[in-house]
Amino acid sequence: MDCFVNMLKVEGQPIIYIIVDAIDECPNSAGVVRPRGRVLQIVEKLVGLQLGNVRICATSRPEADIRASLEPLASHTVSLHEQEGQMKDISDYVRFIVYSDWNMRRWRKEDKELVIDTLSQKANGM
Repeated sequence: MDCFVNMLKVEGQPIIYIIVDAIDECPNSAGVVRPRGRVLQIVEKLVGLQLGNVRICATSRPEADIRASLEPLASHTVSLHEQEGQMKDISDYVRFIVYSDWNMRRWRKEDKELVIDTLSQKANGM
């Protein structure tokens, strides 16, 4: 980590983009140091450096521990979980899978639509 921080602090560098994707998929299992907690600590440390040429984009589902850690650090936040376009994309994807799956071809149309509606509504933006 010290080496990484030193590289970020080198003078005269262009803007550096750091993307931390799917923090919610990082294990949050019990242990001395939880892997997700360690990732969140690293992001907090990087933000705390206040380097003018470093931009950080972190993505995740809005889980409580992640929100509690990242929201105070964020200059901008965007939530896609309730966006109409996101929900339509999920519904379209589920519809495509249901209607193209060989095993579901014999299902009644009403059953297919029930599956599509249920999965789309319960997807919670995922």
